[in-house]
Order: sequence, then C-alpha cells, then structure tokens
Amino acid sequence: MIFYRWHPEVAIRYLPIVREIRGIGGIREPSVLEVGSGGLGIAPYLGRKVVGLDIKFTQPVHPLLTTKIGKAEQIPYPDKSFEVVMAVDVLEHLSKEKREKVVKEMKRVAKKEIIIAVPTGKLAQEQDKQLALEYQKRNHKDFPFFTDHQKCGLPEVEEIANMLEANVRIEENEPLALREFLMRGWMNQNFLAKIFYWKFLLLFIWAFKFFDRPPYYRTIFYVKNWN
Repeated sequence: MIFYRWHPEVAIRYLPIVREIRGIGGIREPSVLEVGSGGLGIAPYLGRKVVGLDIKFTQPVHPLLTTKIGKAEQIPYPDKSFEVVMAVDVLEHLSKEKREKVVKEMKRVAKKEIIIAVPTGKLAQEQDKQLALEYQKRNHKDFPFFTDHQKCGLPEVEEIANMLEANVRIEENEPLALREFLMRGWMNQNFLAKIFYWKFLLLFIWAFKFFDRPPYYRTIFYVKNWN
C-alpha cells in the first residue's frame, strides 16, 4: 500500500537513506540493521524487510520490520552481520559516553556501510527547545524526545565525525523552517489538521525540495571504509 505508515516529517529523514541503500553496488538487497528503529523505522520507506533493534517495540509493529530486543551499546549480533547498519535520530537521546559505545558497536557489526542521522548544532537545539515549550503548552505534559534532547544536548558534526574515525561523507537534512512547519502541524490535534499534515502532504513530498535551504536540523553521515 502506497504511503502505508508514512509521515511527511519522518519521510524527510529516511528517503535520502533509502536512495543510498538502493544505490549500494554489487548487492541487490543488502541486509539492513536499524539501531533504535522503534516499531516503524525505515521499513515502510524502503519497502522491504529490515531488522530493527530496540529496547522495546510499541505496537503495532510494521509488517516489514523484524524485531530484536537489545541495547544499542551491546548489539546482539556477531561481527559484520549486516551489509548496512544505521541509526536515525538515536544518538541525541544518549550521553556522549554512550554515543561512542553505540558507534563502536555499529562499526563492529557492519560489513559495507554505516549510516548515522542525527540532529546537530545550536540552531537545532534552540528549535527543539521552542517546540518543547509549545508541546507542553498544548498538552500540559512534556514530550520525552524533547526532554532527552535538552538533557543530553544535541551532538556537533565534528563530534560524530570523530567517533566514526573514517572518511565520512556528510549530507545536511531537513531545513529548520520546513521542520518547524511540519512539527507544529504534527502537534495540532484538530482532526482536519491531522489529515492535512499527516496524510495530504504526503502527496507533495516531491515539492519539499523547493524548501531545501540552510539552516538544517539534521546531519546524515555515510561511512564505507573504517577500521
């Protein structure tokens, strides 16, 4: 089913990674492990089986996601088990010490490529702070993801690049202005607004490229050679 379990803001995170995975040479369908996938992850966007690792999975889990309970700091798979090992919007929920452990584990179990996407920098941190206040005002409670971002602090680009210790290709992802528009729509509980922001805008994802200008919220790191 087209767009099954898709969301416009989440699609922006995953579609560049989908293109990267599909472009890997020599393997028609490289095996993929997504660290911190939750119940969806990249599976609905890639459109094929993916293994997801997380400490718990909220139901319903996407039918293309094979779940594995485990910690990102101790990935329960042997060395070089997957062609691609990826983590999207995960490291910002962890302390710097744990981030280093997770990256080390990803390097251990990956065979061909490591992909890490993470919000970076002070402008992204400030936007999260403002959205956290807006969410609390609307719902009279904190949103756990925003709380983690403020507690752990968003990484800097150099921090993640240094952890990877390899030749890193970097791609900026999701303009801050577009993200703010989509996130405020996501927080809107009006029924018609939900249909517009959650479903109708999926028909116009192709048009998001016209808003692709800095500053950006997220950075994607692609690594193919490491020790």
